[in-house]
Amino acid sequence: MQLSIEDISPVEKRVDFEIPWGDVAPRLDRAYMALSKQVKLHGFRPGKAPRSVLEKMYASRVEDEVAREIIEMSLGQAIEEKQIAPVAPPRVDKLDLKAGQVFKFSALVETKTVVVPKDYKGLALKRRPAKVEESQIQQQLDQHQRQLTQFLPIEEGRTTTKEGDLVLIEVSGKVGTHKIKGKTASVDLGDTSREPLPGLAAQLKDFPVNAADHEVRYRIADDVSQRELAGQEVVLKVTVKEVRSRKVPAIDDDLAKDTGEAETLAGLKEKIRARLEEADKQRISTELSQQAIKAVVKANDFVVSRSMVDRFAKGMVEQFKAQLASMGIEPGAAGIDDNRMFAESKVEAEQQARASVLLNAIAEAEKVEVSDADVQKKLAELAAARQENVKKLRADLERTGRISGLRRQIQDDKTLELLVSLAKIADVSAEEAEEAGKS
Repeated sequence: MQLSIEDISPVEKRVDFEIPWGDVAPRLDRAYMALSKQVKLHGFRPGKAPRSVLEKMYASRVEDEVAREIIEMSLGQAIEEKQIAPVAPPRVDKLDLKAGQVFKFSALVETKTVVVPKDYKGLALKRRPAKVEESQIQQQLDQHQRQLTQFLPIEEGRTTTKEGDLVLIEVSGKVGTHKIKGKTASVDLGDTSREPLPGLAAQLKDFPVNAADHEVRYRIADDVSQRELAGQEVVLKVTVKEVRSRKVPAIDDDLAKDTGEAETLAGLKEKIRARLEEADKQRISTELSQQAIKAVVKANDFVVSRSMVDRFAKGMVEQFKAQLASMGIEPGAAGIDDNRMFAESKVEAEQQARASVLLNAIAEAEKVEVSDADVQKKLAELAAARQENVKKLRADLERTGRISGLRRQIQDDKTLELLVSLAKIADVSAEEAEEAGKS
């Protein structure tokens, strides 16, 4: 085998191969011999079909298989001998085996980006002060109020539902062409964000509390978030199973005591303020990390492989689609086109790919290591957030090969912490820090 290597770019190599026919012919012989034992041809016993007959019927298939076998073997040998580090499957040109001739082919190999990081120490970063708005504290108090709200049996003699009631119903009917059969649903008349069907809560206000197979007809609005339901006609038979009234506690010292966090409303507010301030400090830490990686990427100019950029772009598309799915929105119904999103993500994906390469290079330069204790701590945090068993989570990640990705994430986080610790941080206003984050 003869081969020559040409550098197309810092991350691409063209490898040209020449395989003598004397190395190709024996492989073809073995392939036809194996084929003759496998196929059943009329008029021939197994293994006795002439080579000429097999060639007429299967030449294209056999030659393609042999060519790919030779390519795989040759590429493997070239990668080992020339110490090429591919980051994606090589792209091979058209295959064409011709009897008695040297088998020639070329492969484009994308290689790992090699970069010596520079100017990553002493980065100029801007840090804003932590801030807590009174409206944020009120939102937390409102949340406590919702959590402590009780739903009690309605007063005797009431005949219709009211604003704020919780209604348990059994429904059947149609939404557009989709049929509903005997489904039970809970509808909060005071919170339409969680209604099982857009517009249903409004239909159940001033509704008979003893309704049985009561007909409900309406049209879903055109501007609902569930695009596939927009404008659909709804025809339902509704039976009320139970109605409960909402008892909302006042935001006072008694509510503070019921939370178990404080004895007074003032004390509860202080605890909420401290939590919110700590959360904002965590956000500031993230903002500093984002400033740091942007500055490092800007200071280091190098090329990354197309396949690496494509992987990051694909990941961004999948992440966005997962976010839509978590909100109950089908990407297709929302008019999402994968190819368009993939193309639009390329610029940001390239920045993410460059950041990934740089963080790894800085980690190597600074000898940032990830211990098993680091991994176990991260696993414990993830397990707690997901309410999973730590051992089971680790076993799942190891079984699916994702534990290495977790290690890389931890290494990136530690490297970013190092960059921030080595930076020159100036305390500025929130507006100046925001501008720094955009640049």
